[in-house]
Amino acid sequence: MESLALTVALILLAILSFGLGAFVLSWFRSPVAKVLTYVLATVSIAAGVWVGWVLIDGNGIAIALVPVCLGVFSFWNSRRRNKG
Repeated sequence: MESLALTVALILLAILSFGLGAFVLSWFRSPVAKVLTYVLATVSIAAGVWVGWVLIDGNGIAIALVPVCLGVFSFWNSRRRNKG
């Protein structure tokens, strides 16, 4: 039972790490950071929607809001910072 809880915690940590990584990379102006931001933000949004869908009976929507919001903000911030 403890290994199942550890596995779930590691999966959620990975999903949140994608969103946080995209958020951090969105502040850099390099083309590599821009591509990595888009990739990580896409994975973060997709994984957040998946978590929200799978855990809709419990608190999945609240947990899913964090990676989805981080991913959307990362898209917006990267496009805003790389315009000029």
